[in-house]
Amino acid sequence: MARTRIMSPRDVAERAGAAYQFLDIARLALPTGSDGSGYSAEAQVSSSNSILAGIAAADAICGKVLGERANDSNHEAAIKLLASVVPDGKLLGLKLQRLLRDKSVLQYGGYSTGAKAEEMYRQADNLVTAMGGFGIRRSE
Repeated sequence: MARTRIMSPRDVAERAGAAYQFLDIARLALPTGSDGSGYSAEAQVSSSNSILAGIAAADAICGKVLGERANDSNHEAAIKLLASVVPDGKLLGLKLQRLLRDKSVLQYGGYSTGAKAEEMYRQADNLVTAMGGFGIRRSE
């Protein structure tokens, strides 16, 4: 059985804030001025921060709707928990699954390409944007 962690409204706000910040860094690090096929440190930083943004957004959504988030080293637990959220959980779970598919390679392995960084950013942006549909807003 997957482990979970109870989340308070403050925990939700903190994870949401982290999601927005990670996504901001991912956007700033996106490589510009190339065809996207080359590997670069910028692309790897963008991809890594997109992954972190997606995880934090999933945690915030689960915390807001379910009162808990996955607390397991197995990312499948987080995907399944997010997929149980109503409405749109199944779609959001698929987005998180796509984002996490290359996590090990992009965060611990070789470099990312610009094209991959853009793909990862889009997935993360979808998850971060979805927080708004659950009443989770960016605090300024």
